Amino acid sequence: MRNSDGGSERTLSAEAPPARDTVGLYNVLGVDQRATPVELKRAYRRLALQHHPDRNPGAAADGRDFVRIQYAYDVLSDERKRRIYDRYGEMGIQMAGRVGGELLDPQVSNMLSGFAFVSSLVALLFVMFFAFLAQRVDRKISWPYSVVFAPLWTVDLAVLIVVMWALLKRVLTGLSPSQVNSDYASRDEDAAQSSSYATTEDDDHEGIVSDACDNTPINAAGDADTSTSASPSPFGPAPATDATPLLGGAGGSRRCHRRSRRHRQHPRLRTLRKFVETQLACLAKAAPIAYLLLLALFQVSIVLKLDGHVGWSVWRVAAPWLAIEAIHGMLLTMQLLAAILKASEGAAAAAPTAGKLVAVALDTYWWFVVRVLQAVLIVLRLNHSISWHWVVVFAPSFLPGLRSIVTLCLLRGQLRAMGDAEVAQNESAIVLASVIAFVIAASFVYSFVALLIWKLSLPSAVRLALVLIPVFIALSILCCLCTCLSCCLAYGMHAPLDDEREAETNSPGNNDNNETSMTFVPSSRRIE
Repeated sequence: MRNSDGGSERTLSAEAPPARDTVGLYNVLGVDQRATPVELKRAYRRLALQHHPDRNPGAAADGRDFVRIQYAYDVLSDERKRRIYDRYGEMGIQMAGRVGGELLDPQVSNMLSGFAFVSSLVALLFVMFFAFLAQRVDRKISWPYSVVFAPLWTVDLAVLIVVMWALLKRVLTGLSPSQVNSDYASRDEDAAQSSSYATTEDDDHEGIVSDACDNTPINAAGDADTSTSASPSPFGPAPATDATPLLGGAGGSRRCHRRSRRHRQHPRLRTLRKFVETQLACLAKAAPIAYLLLLALFQVSIVLKLDGHVGWSVWRVAAPWLAIEAIHGMLLTMQLLAAILKASEGAAAAAPTAGKLVAVALDTYWWFVVRVLQAVLIVLRLNHSISWHWVVVFAPSFLPGLRSIVTLCLLRGQLRAMGDAEVAQNESAIVLASVIAFVIAASFVYSFVALLIWKLSLPSAVRLALVLIPVFIALSILCCLCTCLSCCLAYGMHAPLDDEREAETNSPGNNDNNETSMTFVPSSRRIE
């Protein structure tokens, strides 16, 4: 085609960019996007019978249509895959199986986006609180401390609303407090019944063990085969023991007697372990609410003390915080006791030794002991019960950093002793990342501790705003990261709009492999 000035128009044939098709699999099954699982299953059965190669000799030799129908049903029948397909199309299904593919799930991405947004708001409220506190302590403002603590109370109120909403949702879903109490009552009844039948079970175990001792299999070497399939213990594998020849006599009698006594003790240990686990579950469910109430009470006590409304001692002000630590200590003790009882139910060789008990107890309680010791020293110093320097008072806060350094050094030494170079290289990268994270975290924490010691040693020479600089930097970084993450998850992976969907559905690219011919003619050369 030529125009008026003898030139030919420029025709450009190009391939349109691939559209995010979110309706193709629905078209394969011939259903709507709002189809229910029953409708999807009905359509799949009908099309599968129609295009199955064995039932339809006229179908394609490779069964391409049947494979496509089966693939469409596999994606749309899975709730998670269907959510991903409705938002991102088949490209999202392909990416969902890779590392980080869980973020493509709209439910997961929306949850993470909401969590990041709430975290940014909480960080902003903490920035406001520390800014108000610095201005009040430095006497730049004369607000009462009840106003200064308003951002913290806002956070407490938000957390209380979330907890109450979770409890209400739990009640509405059918798990009412009466049902919980009845559940606990039934568990107590089962425990009582198991303890009442302990004597009968002991007799049964004794008879069984006696028979087992009389008929213990002998291996090829003439020794008794004592191999068992006991469950792994949290205190490590059981040490290997030498097999004792089953020749009768005193040795076999003593071994059978020990095994019989161990089996008689197992029902009692099992009943005690179930009781401890039940009480631990109850305490763990009530602990978050108790923590929240005690934390609010601690803040109120501080405000009343600082505003001069009460003349309480520092011990009375810190009592709610010490109560929180006491509840946490009870949780740790019950967890350790449940682990010990579970390990003691195994074979005698698997029972925890004194060294293992000490190691597990130290690993369980060390951070709890450091926190309690630090809180007690601060209270004693503020209450003028001791006159130690503040460097000595804050000495427990340096123990976690020292422990982390020792752990990283030991891990580095283990990597050097490894023979596999590839595994050692991968582990070295993990250790390097851990070292970088530790250096960043320690720089913020211990710079704040050093500035706080300086402020407490020279109250009139150092402003609190200077002490809180590391806190402001850390909270600002956290707020920015959470805000960016929330925006990326909310808007960077948004679902196509309705007009976008309609354009994709009606576009000619869906019928001819997304190829379209576009003609571009300059306005000065158009034929009017």
